[in-house]
Amino acid sequence: MKDKKRGLTHTQTIGIIWLSIALLVVAGALFFYSHSGLQQIRTDNSDSSQMTILTQKEDSVYRSRRSNSAANYISANSRPKSTSPAELRHFDSTFYSNTSPAPRRQPLTVELNSADTLTLQLLNGIGPAYARRIVRYRERLGGFTSTDQLLEVYGFTPELLAHIAPHLTLDSRAIHRLPINTIELKQLIKHPYIEYYQARDIVKLRNSGVRFLTADDLRAIPSMADSTLERMLPYIDFAPGAE
Repeated sequence: MKDKKRGLTHTQTIGIIWLSIALLVVAGALFFYSHSGLQQIRTDNSDSSQMTILTQKEDSVYRSRRSNSAANYISANSRPKSTSPAELRHFDSTFYSNTSPAPRRQPLTVELNSADTLTLQLLNGIGPAYARRIVRYRERLGGFTSTDQLLEVYGFTPELLAHIAPHLTLDSRAIHRLPINTIELKQLIKHPYIEYYQARDIVKLRNSGVRFLTADDLRAIPSMADSTLERMLPYIDFAPGAE
């Protein structure tokens, strides 16, 4: 049966009423939950702010107590028993001098003719292999007369020499010289600056009665080049030897 005034049936009218009631219930529920959520957020924020304030206060108290304890420890254990102005001034000067920075280390220096492999490795850029090569070549030479001779060591570069040269010293007294008038051929040819045929000529002339007393005596040997002689001179002992 239709409602003549509204043009709706009775069933449709009842349905509209129930739908309106349902919408009102849903709207009320949404309002309730949203209001409760905002209240909870405000409560959480308030609790968090209070906790932060309490933590900051505790940290401040802890730092203050720690500073006071350190000050009391220094006062009780470091200051003299007497507190006269003169002794206090002495304490302050002693305290600050003891806490001043340590003096700078002196630059490293290595004496090239006496350093062992471990000492050589203190130089930046010198490892175990380089150290062993330096010592072996030094033994063949009889010692270094110039740091430039390191360039004769296998693998040594001018850049590495320039890097370590300021830290090297040379003791010329450590040079081992060759007794040119008595040394045997097999010993003479071990020196890296002399060739076999040059050593052979020296021994041959010496066996014929020649004695080498000056650099000019060696220069007279046809096979002895001036460049070789200049390198050899610091390692030659011109002692005449036994007659």
